[in-house]
Amino acid sequence: MRALRICLHAGLSAYWPVVKAAPAKSIRSYETALRTLRERWIEPGDNVGDPSAIVMFREMDAEATEFLELCAELSGTQWLEPVDSIASYLVSVFHGAVLRWLADGNDETILVVTDDLVGCLTLKAVEA
Repeated sequence: MRALRICLHAGLSAYWPVVKAAPAKSIRSYETALRTLRERWIEPGDNVGDPSAIVMFREMDAEATEFLELCAELSGTQWLEPVDSIASYLVSVFHGAVLRWLADGNDETILVVTDDLVGCLTLKAVEA
């Protein structure tokens, strides 16, 4: 499991400098998503999300799924749950952590969240 933990941590840690180097880009992405969602939910109706926001999150989930599958392959592990479900969890937690960092700029929080996320993800796998 150590190999999986190292792979997950390396991948998430490698992604973080990309986010940190261009905070304005992340903010624009959040603003676009929020504007779309605000327009979608301004009128009460059925509880169906916005199609463009759905596509955006499905793309992030697909990238996370590829990452998780690669980590499992490289580490000789297999996931105990459907990988797409684990990917949705990863995206949700990391997306929230980025938003939090944009608000407070606390790098230590990202380190803690990344470590905890890796720990949680590792519990969802076994050695193959």
